[in-house]
Amino acid sequence: MSLELVQLLLAVLLAFAHFTGYAVVANMELGVDYTTGPRDAPPDALSKRGKRLKRSYENYLETLPWFAIAVIVAHLAGKADGWVHAFAWVYLTARIVYIPAYLSDIPYVRSAVWTVATTMILLITLRAFL
Repeated sequence: MSLELVQLLLAVLLAFAHFTGYAVVANMELGVDYTTGPRDAPPDALSKRGKRLKRSYENYLETLPWFAIAVIVAHLAGKADGWVHAFAWVYLTARIVYIPAYLSDIPYVRSAVWTVATTMILLITLRAFL
């Protein structure tokens, strides 16, 4: 399997890690009755940490399809070279760092990490065109 496809699968595993972290906290804070129920009401009882884990996970799900499309197109176009691999590693690393950055509440850090990760998606996309 090519490195870029391995990186894509690692991105999927990161989605599972995001989800698991959020789900564990949500189950502990809201109780299994809420999390296994229809969830018609918003989870207002979540702590600040739980809400941030939820938003971090949702943000990851918003950018993961972009990353996947860029990597798959680069792969199919035969353009997945060392640059694409490096950009993908930086994306994955930034998305891992994003979780504690979001939880830390240090101004501008979360946004800076998001910008790095999103820029890597753009660079992979541009590289697929070259």
